[in-house]
Formats: sequence, structure tokens, C-alpha cells
Amino acid sequence: MRFGIEFEESIFCKIFDILKQNEGKELKIEELLKASISNGITSSDYLFLVLQELSSKKVIESSRGIVKIGNIPEEVIESSKEKIIERIRRTRRIFITPLEIAKFYQCPRRLWLEKIVLSKQEKEKVGKVWDGEAVHAAVKLMIDNMQSEKDENFLISKACEEALKKYEGMVQLEKKDLENFLRKFLELIKEENFLSVYSERTLESLREGIIGSVDVIGFKENEIVPLEIKYAAFKGRIKKEHLLQAIGESILVSNYFRKEVNYSYIIYFQTNSLIKIDLNENLFRQFFKLKNQMQRFYSIGKIPPKSKLPNYVKRVCQGCHVKRACENIETLKKMIRRI
Repeated sequence: MRFGIEFEESIFCKIFDILKQNEGKELKIEELLKASISNGITSSDYLFLVLQELSSKKVIESSRGIVKIGNIPEEVIESSKEKIIERIRRTRRIFITPLEIAKFYQCPRRLWLEKIVLSKQEKEKVGKVWDGEAVHAAVKLMIDNMQSEKDENFLISKACEEALKKYEGMVQLEKKDLENFLRKFLELIKEENFLSVYSERTLESLREGIIGSVDVIGFKENEIVPLEIKYAAFKGRIKKEHLLQAIGESILVSNYFRKEVNYSYIIYFQTNSLIKIDLNENLFRQFFKLKNQMQRFYSIGKIPPKSKLPNYVKRVCQGCHVKRACENIETLKKMIRRI
């Protein structure tokens, strides 16, 4: 959870660098967006603010998804940058991640303790949390090196070695299991005919007030597909919290690329399960309804209740990183009632 827009001026320097490199050319908006995400520009809203400003100055022309870039003088860059930055600084908004929406659904108090109170989080020193981190690290390493390394066996082996070394002494994950997962993930990329793939990209929607990291984004000829990786096992039914996170990340991808996202995938490591989620307006409404509830809930200023999910003690409390702080609240409430 974040209050207000945080940005670095370097973002605008990167955008203008991309535009300057393409002076005198006609580019598809899609090409500019891919160049933006490749250069670490978190929100395409920044790009479109720049294009809007340059268009008003007659420096660029745009029509039907094509941008014609003219000569951009330095004085235009500086004046445009100052104007846009001043506009952004006036924006006041709470930014929420899809993962926080999922956690709020699981337990309002847990998220409140983590993000509002900033309670000390007590993570396990060895175990599933770090196994999951290693899986994500291995996927990123593999994707980042796919273009430069054509030997798939070496690519997979090296990605696993580096990921396990990074979390050495913290993971219980077997290298062979991780290699098998990466091999199947690589097969999925081929079967889906992805033309390009990006891993662990932080995206931000100024309009919707959402920010988050998407595990994998796959590009087809006319489609964009977000993929979420879960270390957990799939047991026949998608957990609502997993679904909410996938919906939120799909909204981020759709907003960034100004293109409808029709479906996404959740991949479960422990059972090697691939679950397709067909997205629709009803799912998007559910997400935004919960987002609005969350914002109203925390504006009240009271201690939120514990989870009300069935079997929440085992489902939520057992692996909770702020369990001790929550238990202290319950102890205090009991003492007050006795007094």
C-alpha cells in the first residue's frame, strides 16, 4: 500500500531518450510500450502524458495507433518535463497491489498489521517462503537469458544453480524438481507461441490506483497473457485470493498496454498445474468492489477484525508473519473485557 505517486525524474529522461532515438520515424504505439517496459518505465501513463504534451506542441503526430516523431528540441523536453511533473505531484491517491487485495480478502487484520501498523514480520528461516522465492528467481533468470543462451539444458541448469545459490541454506527445494518445472515452463512458452516474454515487471496504473509486480507477461501476435506462479499445490479449485491477485495483475497489464486481456494463467509449482482464467467484467467488478471496501475499511481508524474465512486458523493464521502481534491484540481485548 502506498500513499501518493512516487516517481523518479529519470523515468521521463528514459521516455525522452526513447523518443529522441526515433526522431523522424513512424512507430506503432505497441513498439513504444514494449520499449518503455524494457527500460523499466513502470507506468505507460507517463508515456502518454509525454505524448500528449508533445502533441500539443506539434512535435509529434499520432493517428490509429501510429506515432510520427519529429525533431524534439531540448527546451521542449525541459518545459514538457516540468509541466508533467508538476501535474503529477498534485495527484493524491492510495495505491494498492493485487497481492494486498488478496490478503485483505484473507484477513483484514493481517494486512492492517503488515501495511498500516508496520508490525514486525517473523518469517521462517528455512522453508516454503524461500522455496517460492527461489522458484521465481529461477524463472526470471531463465527468461532474462533466453535470447543469449540457445542451449536449453545449460540455460535451465544455470538458472537453477544461481537461484538456489542465492537462497542457499534457506531452501529445501531439490534442484531436479526446479529443473523439471523450468523445462515444462519453457514448453509452455513454445506451445503458446509467445513472440516475446518479460519477467517480474513492476507495473503501475495512475488511473486505477494499482501497482504490482507481474511474474511473467507473454506476448502473442494479437494477445497479451499474464502468468502468475504459485509455489503452492492446486487442489481442484482456485483459491479466491489467488484469483483476485491474477485479476488485479491482468488489469495492470491491460492498462499498461491499452489492450484488452482476455485470459491469464496461474501455474502451481507443487502439482505442475496450469490453470486458465477467462477474464470478464464480472471478475473485474469483484476486484474493484473489494478494493473500494478495503480503502473505506482502513479509513475508519479502528482495529480490523480477524479473518472470517472457513477454517481460517489453518488457512490463514498458521503461516501468518504477524501472528504474534495479532495474538497480543486478542489478549489485550480479553483483559479489557475482564476489567
